[in-house]
Amino acid sequence: MNKICAICAVDPESHSYKKIKETDNSTTYYAKPSSAKLYNDTEGNLAHIDNMMKLNNKPWIFIIDGEGFDIRHASEFATGSGLLDLLIHKYGYNLIEIKFINLSWHIRSVIKLAPAFLDKNFCNKIKIVDDRKYSVLEFI
Repeated sequence: MNKICAICAVDPESHSYKKIKETDNSTTYYAKPSSAKLYNDTEGNLAHIDNMMKLNNKPWIFIIDGEGFDIRHASEFATGSGLLDLLIHKYGYNLIEIKFINLSWHIRSVIKLAPAFLDKNFCNKIKIVDDRKYSVLEFI
């Protein structure tokens, strides 16, 4: 964990980004922002994701769990903007899809605005899975 995030090496609940599955063909990552103690640590969150993604050279899937996501998390604009920049510009070439599960109205609102600000190709990789409540275990 030290290669990815020194903060999470000390306290694994500091940030919420984890690799949950790896096959010969792809890697799946998972994030649940509401479970992160340091959800407002923009620099640390972005460094964690960047370091995690640097270790991967396979196509990847990102699952974002919106359970418990509220106005505190939604107000972290710098983190969200930095995350998008990393995912689109630095690592987007290998992106298969981004799945959103257990959405809050905050996340739904941002996703509805996405086509106005994001590339159509990237928007086509966004999948909303909202027919029921999901557990991360279903994606492992």
